[in-house]
Amino acid sequence: MPSTAKDLLANRANRNAAREVFDNRLAQVRSDLEARGIGGRIADRIGDEARDVFEEAVAIAEDNRGVMAGTLAALVLWLLRNPIIAWVDGLIEARHPIIAPPVVDTKDIPDERD
Repeated sequence: MPSTAKDLLANRANRNAAREVFDNRLAQVRSDLEARGIGGRIADRIGDEARDVFEEAVAIAEDNRGVMAGTLAALVLWLLRNPIIAWVDGLIEARHPIIAPPVVDTKDIPDERD
């Protein structure tokens, strides 16, 4: 048998072996997808990543309690800013009442253009 024919048979055997490995792997992937769909896998991955981010945020918050307290205080003050401003305005007005200037009726003042 010539060398070319031997090479052809060897290459064909290698190809067939590789094809068999590929087909086995493809069958395994298909069975995995039937057991758990792509949507479920995506949901699991997103859930895992969200859980990791939350755990990291908790760890950072525990390490920086002062920053968290200051941020929370600033948020509360911002949310209650209008009632606080009204309360401060009431205190200022109670101590220093604003006296409105007298109202002048302009009908009694003669017009200089006449």
